[in-house]
Amino acid sequence: MKVAPLFHAPQRLLVGDAPLIGVLDLPSSNQERPPIRLFFPAATTVAPKPCRVKQARYFVNNRVSYVLQGFAHIALARHTTKLYRFLIRPLMWLVSLFFPVRFLKIPDTALVPTKKDVSSPVEYSPLNSSNEIKSQSLIMFSHGLTGTGEENSLFCTALAKRGYVVACIHHRDGSSSRVPMPDGTCKFYEHLPNGDDYSPNHRLEQVSYRAKEFLYATKWLLGEERGGDDYDHPILQQIRPKLDKKKVIASGFSYGSTTCSLAATVEPKRFQCAVFLDGWFHVDYSSKGYVYNFPPEAFGEDWPNGANNGNVKSHMIENKDGLTIPSIFINSAQFAGYKQLYAATKTLANNINARNKHDTTIPESTLHVIPDTKHQNFCDVGFWLPKVLLRRLGKLLALGDADVLEASEHFVLSFPHRSRELVSRGRALARPWFNEALEARCHDSTFK
Repeated sequence: MKVAPLFHAPQRLLVGDAPLIGVLDLPSSNQERPPIRLFFPAATTVAPKPCRVKQARYFVNNRVSYVLQGFAHIALARHTTKLYRFLIRPLMWLVSLFFPVRFLKIPDTALVPTKKDVSSPVEYSPLNSSNEIKSQSLIMFSHGLTGTGEENSLFCTALAKRGYVVACIHHRDGSSSRVPMPDGTCKFYEHLPNGDDYSPNHRLEQVSYRAKEFLYATKWLLGEERGGDDYDHPILQQIRPKLDKKKVIASGFSYGSTTCSLAATVEPKRFQCAVFLDGWFHVDYSSKGYVYNFPPEAFGEDWPNGANNGNVKSHMIENKDGLTIPSIFINSAQFAGYKQLYAATKTLANNINARNKHDTTIPESTLHVIPDTKHQNFCDVGFWLPKVLLRRLGKLLALGDADVLEASEHFVLSFPHRSRELVSRGRALARPWFNEALEARCHDSTFK
């Protein structure tokens, strides 16, 4: 008798020519570079004594308790309270011992030892057979608010299966639930000030910090910035010579979309295009008198009055062009239902097209809404919990995480990037059997 699997299987997402995906965790070793999780096409090493291949898990070092304690700090009690220290923290540790994701692994992956003096079971293996130098594309990915980036592992793995090198950043600005710091401590999520203490500076300065980390990590991976004991990791030595500085793609989920839109606004020549998954492009604190597009720099706007000590000019950028690189916007039905947020998203996309309308070499930015979806459908949570528990939680996965990630991958691969090589690759790898009816439903007829 055939027994139905307890969990949703993510294998259908991982379609591509790369037989194996290497996963390298690079902890932060200095104040400039954030922790990075690197996904890349790989092959097993040819050696007299090959190392045993271990699959990568969803959380770095399988730190389930570490992550659960971070979310408990957000939802239950601050980590400085006695309630947290003597009750919640040990309880989260106990729960983590039986939490399903502890026992799950990312399919088709091989974990690379972080220490560079330890033999790796895999090596970088680009998909192109010509062994051409400077031919590979790099995707920089920024996680959402309260996230760690580990909840977007399947999306990163799926793109790496297609031949991309994907770097997922773990930000240290206080927007993550919990993040390890270079000195061995950790930083918990920073709650917004309450009442009259609220200031618009908080999010504006936070996203500026994130954008700086995003840009530094990009330059570090390309070899333009040095620093840290792991700079000369053997895997990085294999990857760096292959990366094309003209084929860097900025990407992010939610707050990560805000982050990479600001980074691409600050240094537009750095990135070929951008991919925004359910971007957070509007802040509405009307109760405090603050309503503005976010980040203002991407819209070519000033900071709101009352921010930056009364100076409405951004301290990151002087020009007023806003975001100009071609971009693809992939939204959930939930975020599209927030009138002001969705209006800001369409404004940003339309602004990009308006600024590039006279340049026929730049593809048009596109916007898609995946029907019957919620914000968290872009994350891997649906693969971490048993099906029976998901059903009891209700319609958390209205369309299903697999369908959402599959649709996102389809739109990303079929997006006409500026590079001719990427256009041909995208058309070749886009799923020809993708549900055309669903694709039509994702089209927004009000987007001009």
